[in-house]
Amino acid sequence: MRKNNYFGLIAMSMGLGFIMLVACSKDDGCETKTYYLDKDKDNYGTGKAVTACSPPKVTVGQYVLKNGDPDDTNADIFPGCVTTDYYSDTDGDGYGAGNPIASCVEPEGDYVLVGGDQDDDDPNINPGCTLIFYLDEDNDGFGVGEPLNFCENPDEDKYTDFDDAFDCDDTDPNINPDVFIIYYPDNDGDGHGDLNGETISIAGCDDVPEGYVANDTDCDDNNLLAYPGAEDITYYLDADHDGYGFDGEFETRSACDPAPQFDYALQGGDCNDSDDSINPDAEDNPNDGIDSNCDGVHETTIWSGPDFQFSKAANADWAKDPFSQDQLTENIYLTRSTEGYITNIKWWVDVIGVFPNETNDLPWEYFGRKAQNPPSANVGDAEPIGGPQGVRWAILQQGGNTAAWDNFNWYGELGDPTHFYSLNNIVTICALLNDNESPLNIVDDFGIDNTIGIPQEAEDYTAGNVVNSLENITLGVWLMEEDIYFTLTFTDIPHVNQGNGMTYIRSRPNN
Repeated sequence: MRKNNYFGLIAMSMGLGFIMLVACSKDDGCETKTYYLDKDKDNYGTGKAVTACSPPKVTVGQYVLKNGDPDDTNADIFPGCVTTDYYSDTDGDGYGAGNPIASCVEPEGDYVLVGGDQDDDDPNINPGCTLIFYLDEDNDGFGVGEPLNFCENPDEDKYTDFDDAFDCDDTDPNINPDVFIIYYPDNDGDGHGDLNGETISIAGCDDVPEGYVANDTDCDDNNLLAYPGAEDITYYLDADHDGYGFDGEFETRSACDPAPQFDYALQGGDCNDSDDSINPDAEDNPNDGIDSNCDGVHETTIWSGPDFQFSKAANADWAKDPFSQDQLTENIYLTRSTEGYITNIKWWVDVIGVFPNETNDLPWEYFGRKAQNPPSANVGDAEPIGGPQGVRWAILQQGGNTAAWDNFNWYGELGDPTHFYSLNNIVTICALLNDNESPLNIVDDFGIDNTIGIPQEAEDYTAGNVVNSLENITLGVWLMEEDIYFTLTFTDIPHVNQGNGMTYIRSRPNN
């Protein structure tokens, strides 16, 4: 039993060995060839070569023995063939469009050998057509744009062959070179014409003169705000005819209602409707005291004009003689009292109620003084005797040749209240500078600038022996209540023992 099995196994092993030997000898010594991938199956391949006994199997294309395909994606192109450009001809007019297709054989479908079709969706438009047409969207016979070649008019409602004149508006058949349009004057420029105005007739494509429109709908061609559908109009009283009305007197009406009978303006803002030089458009002089442009900014007045000389004779009656008083404004009358004070006598009248005289029966006690003393007025913490109330003074330029004058720098400027002080202060400063002394230790009477002024027990220089320190010094004068500035120069102001006269030259306010 064992012997039989042994021989059986030997026989089986020999048989398998023979089969394996036969199988190996089948490929052993086969003839190999070089193959190329041929994707388009035109029997010409390309790309990397593959060496095998037989063509490899692929899912796309095939392997072939020939190489050199110039386009392995197109079976119509292969080595040795001559390519030709073919153009797609969608409209079938024999002219193609777009980029050509290069092929050795004619492609299937609508392809032609000639390109250049301007519109491959319309067989009436191609390079072989010689008739010229123009786009005419509004069908008025006048075209626009570049010429188009057609074999025949593709749409008589849309194209024209008329080329003598061209349309300026191809959306409106009523506007073209053959149509004449009536235009109406538009005097106020609101886009609405005057029905009753003189019209003009112009060809539809000619330029329209400025000031004319193609409608006659204006209800008031002299009023920019009056036309159908406009907002209501406010009319302002304009008494001075400067184009600006008074805000406090106006009337509002519908846009096409008749205008009121009074003199009116269509804008307010006039701050003085009795003066045509005062309105929001006027040029303003900031120092003339007049708000010429109505901007509401406070106006300082700097008076100019011819100089005026005022003289008060020595020993003249300063209280009763009107020629001894220089009336600057309704509130300021400058004069010089018997004691030598330069004062505003109008202030005395307003406070006491009567003009003073040379007797002792006036109520000087009202001012806290004995009857024999002249009146005084409080200015800050000091009481300089007899100073001109409502008036402040400044030195405008150097008035002496001392070293102290050379170092002085508290000069005033008209229009600027800085360095305007009491006359008592100004006399003190001038007297000190003329004596070559510094005024640094005086205290401002009005407390504006702590660097200068008069000590409480200092002498009142406005009375008497040093007031002549003001002679020939150009002073600035500020009338505080009226906010008026002008210049004043004393040419003669003698010691009080020589009488209470004085002479000065000033610029306006009053002459």
